[in-house]
Amino acid sequence: MSRSPDSEIAAPSPRVHERWPGNETFACDGRCVAGPRPRAALCTAALIAAPSLVNLLVVIEPLLRRKLGAWTLACGVALPAWCLGWLAKTALTDPGILPRLARDGRTSSMRGKTRETTVATTGRTTTTRWNDTCGYFQPPRAHHCSVCNDCVEKFDHHCPWTGTTIGKRNYRAFLMFTYGTTALCAFTMTTCGYSVSYRGMKKSGAAIAVFFVAFVAFVFVGALSCFHAYLVSTNQTTYENFRDAHGWRANPYNTGSVLKNCYEVWFAKIGPPRVRFDARVSEDESAKTFAREIAESDEAAARAAAAARDSAVEAGVAGRESDVELPVIASPTSPRSSS
Repeated sequence: MSRSPDSEIAAPSPRVHERWPGNETFACDGRCVAGPRPRAALCTAALIAAPSLVNLLVVIEPLLRRKLGAWTLACGVALPAWCLGWLAKTALTDPGILPRLARDGRTSSMRGKTRETTVATTGRTTTTRWNDTCGYFQPPRAHHCSVCNDCVEKFDHHCPWTGTTIGKRNYRAFLMFTYGTTALCAFTMTTCGYSVSYRGMKKSGAAIAVFFVAFVAFVFVGALSCFHAYLVSTNQTTYENFRDAHGWRANPYNTGSVLKNCYEVWFAKIGPPRVRFDARVSEDESAKTFAREIAESDEAAARAAAAARDSAVEAGVAGRESDVELPVIASPTSPRSSS
C-alpha cells in the first residue's frame, strides 16, 4: 500500500558545514573545523612524537630516571602530551570564521572601497576594507584568508604546520602549542646532552640524533616564540606586523600598556563561534545575526563620517574667520605706506 504524502516524514535539511563554500575540512558533524590540509597537523604530530618517544625509551628510562630521579620521566611524558594536545586544539578549532552575506547589486561597485572605523578598545581609527566575497566591510583586524577562502576574525596567519588558519578563536591554543614545543625542545636537548656526556659519543648515537633534531626545531620555534611574545606585548597580529609595521604609538590596537595588551590576548572573552557549522541550514541564524551587527556598524560609521564632516566644516569656517585681515594704519616705516 502506498503511503500518502502527508504521512511521509520530511527529510531533515543539510547541516551548515555541508553547504559551506569555504575550503575547510569538517568532522563530527561540523563541531571540529580543520584547514584544507589536515594531514599537515598529523605530520607535525609525528615530528613531535617520534623524537620524544626515542628520548623517553633510549635516554630517560635507562639512564636519567635512575641518575636524576622520576621527574625526568614525568617531564618526558607530560611535555609531548602537552604539545600534542594543544596542537589538536589549534588544528580542530574554528579560527573565527565570519558568516557570508547575500551579494546584492552594490557588491561590484563597492569592490576596493575602504573606510575609517573606530577601534572599540582604544578609541583610535583604523582602515577597514570591503570584502567582495562575503559582501560587507570587514570588521577591524579581520582578513580574508586566501587558503581557506573565508574571512577570519582577528586574522593572524595561515600556519602550514597546523594546516589551518590562526585567528581569534585558536590563537591562544597556538601560543600554548608554540611555547610548549620550545620547552620540549629545550628539555630534549638537555637530557640528550647529559646522556652523551655520561656515556660518551660512541655509545650515544640515538641521543646525538635526537639532540640534532631538537636543536634544529628549537632554533625555529624559539625564534617564533620570541616573535609572538613581542606581538602579544604590543597587541599586534602577524599579518598586521608584516603589512603595516606599526610602531608602539602608531598601532591603533595598542592599549598603551604591556599588561593590558597581554590581558586582552590571554584573558579577554572570545565568545562562541560566529557560524554554527553543526546546525541545520533551516535553523541557522548566524548570517542574520551578523547582518544586524554589520548594519549597526554601518550606521555608526555613517554617523562618525557625518560628525567628521561637520567638524571639518566648522573648522573651515573658523579658519576663514581667523584669516580676515584687520585694517592696518600706515606708518612711515610700514611697507604699506610706500605703496
